Amino acid sequence: MTTTTSAAPADPESAGLELLVQAAEDATGSSAFRAVLQDLAGLLHAEGALTGLGWVDARLVAAALSFDVCTAADPIASLRGRAAAVRAGRGPRCVNPAGVAQALDVAATVLDVM
Repeated sequence: MTTTTSAAPADPESAGLELLVQAAEDATGSSAFRAVLQDLAGLLHAEGALTGLGWVDARLVAAALSFDVCTAADPIASLRGRAAAVRAGRGPRCVNPAGVAQALDVAATVLDVM
């Protein structure tokens, strides 16, 4: 399922987790990362990483996470750096900076134990 980014979905958490997988496939033209990203999405859902975030913030976290998992040499460090930048006010514009930073940190922790 392709998630439309122009309209806010009824369930931002689910849409964000779907975007996590879909963004990697759209960007790479491959499903090579699908299994690991689906596993990651399931763990993030269990941890409630995107719970309470609105669509703008859930989309931002999902896109950053998908990008880092697929391209960063050290995605855990990259996600923790993103979280620190958001907390310091240097990150992208967020509706809920504390929630975004927490979601990025949770994602880094989940990746670290996968």
